[in-house]
Amino acid sequence: MSVDSDDDLDLEQAKQPALRAVSWMAIVGAALGIAAGLLGATVFTATGITGADLPPLNATPSPSATPTPTPTPTPTETTEAGEPEPQLFAESDRVPPGQRFRLSGILPSAGDGTTLQVQVRDGDGPWDDFPVTTQADAEGKFETIVYTSRTGERGFRIIDPGSGDATPEVRVTIG
Repeated sequence: MSVDSDDDLDLEQAKQPALRAVSWMAIVGAALGIAAGLLGATVFTATGITGADLPPLNATPSPSATPTPTPTPTPTETTEAGEPEPQLFAESDRVPPGQRFRLSGILPSAGDGTTLQVQVRDGDGPWDDFPVTTQADAEGKFETIVYTSRTGERGFRIIDPGSGDATPEVRVTIG
């Protein structure tokens, strides 16, 4: 049986468009993957979330100076109307970068279950929302854990986004 050369030619010509289509799909897929990666990196950078902000998953505790304890909430001061004053306490006034620390206090105007936003500022700059929220209990008390690897003296406060009421600022030195 003889093989017709026209049949071989037609098979090769039929493969070319399919091969070109697969090649273009690979190129377009790679381009889309690169674009999505760059967009994702830009979004994370713009929100301040970087790999350095995340604590190690299984690291041993880093040696640190003995934390300076801040006062624990005591019976709160009251205003003339008899309502307690807003208060905020940090577990320590100095923490190593990436180490978790506790913020606790009271925002008396916040009702039970109110979502409160942690805010941060560097130096005397503007307040920015920190990517942490907490909830107030029936007395307006709250507690949350935060961490950051950005070094320097940073101010923290808790604000009720609905009413605009906020705690006083507490300063924590990171590093």
